[in-house]
Amino acid sequence: MYGHLLTTHRFHPQPLIRIRQRMPAQANSMHTTGEMRYATEDTEEVCLTYADGTVVSVDGRSLYLALRLCLSEALDGGAEEPVFQYKKWLFELNEPLVSDAVSYGPTAHRDPLAALAKSALTSSPLLSDATARFLVAPQHGDAAFGVFMTNEHAATSVSAVDIAGRMAARVTGAVLNMARSYFWRSSGAPSSGLIDSGSVATGIEAGTTVPCAFAVRDSPRKVLDISLAPAVYGLAALTDSLGRILLFDLESCEAVQMLKGQRGSQCAWLESGEGPVDRRRMFVVVYTSRRGSLEVFELGSLERPFASVCIGAGWRLVQCPEQPLGGSLPVGPVGRAGRRAALPVPTRCILMSSKGDMAYIDISI
Repeated sequence: MYGHLLTTHRFHPQPLIRIRQRMPAQANSMHTTGEMRYATEDTEEVCLTYADGTVVSVDGRSLYLALRLCLSEALDGGAEEPVFQYKKWLFELNEPLVSDAVSYGPTAHRDPLAALAKSALTSSPLLSDATARFLVAPQHGDAAFGVFMTNEHAATSVSAVDIAGRMAARVTGAVLNMARSYFWRSSGAPSSGLIDSGSVATGIEAGTTVPCAFAVRDSPRKVLDISLAPAVYGLAALTDSLGRILLFDLESCEAVQMLKGQRGSQCAWLESGEGPVDRRRMFVVVYTSRRGSLEVFELGSLERPFASVCIGAGWRLVQCPEQPLGGSLPVGPVGRAGRRAALPVPTRCILMSSKGDMAYIDISI
């Protein structure tokens, strides 16, 4: 595979252990026209998880536009630094080492009256509207995993300066329309105050600390890997050191179901069917390398596998994104609810070998 290096950026000095793309849940989806609305202030993000528990959330829309700009400049012989937004998060851990950590966005339903009622009853971030939520699997301590939440708004850092001016000067056509819709929708002018040159990141920032709102303590069990379902389902699959797979409801913070006898397994999500979500069927895909087996369980009936096949050892189960990077960007006139850059597709996953071979997983019902 050959290509051009568009940009590099060092967010954090520790080893990077996970890269994920997360899309927000849609309030409704019109598959015939491509019109969508999002239920919260959530947006797509590229999540980078580091070994010490630091999570960097890169704004997916601004990253897409920055890369398009950088590609245009590369073709024209330019070499300017692209601009994109990101936030950096830390967690209140006794020992800052994690097996995995994922962001799953703000509270799903932001009803002002409900938020007011909750705040009058309790100050706990678990029972109030959160601006950011995370599942964290620490390597040390007696907690198998924890839910970390905050009501604060983290400072947004940028990788360079003057994004609005450069977008207007260098980007044309459809990309410029998307840039205007995204960056200037709230005020209708480039002077919206989105970026201040005095707040530009000149080094490696410390990040915003997020407190633990809820922890599951079940020593010696430790969660090793976390796999998020599409946001509309509000679920995560957690594999642990005792060979169990726990389905966890992200909104209620409750265990939904558990699979046992899956030591050393990897998990991913797979949808079957087309059209709206309520017409699709969701499956949990489990690959156990030491047995070389691939099992598919339908959500809601995990007692026995829906399908099972032996494929051999040495594969890695990889979750595919629902949309390409920048797919949630609005396309159309500023101030109108128009089409999105790309429609979401049913969730898929693939198997990848150490040699780079790929095998697609599909279910025909």
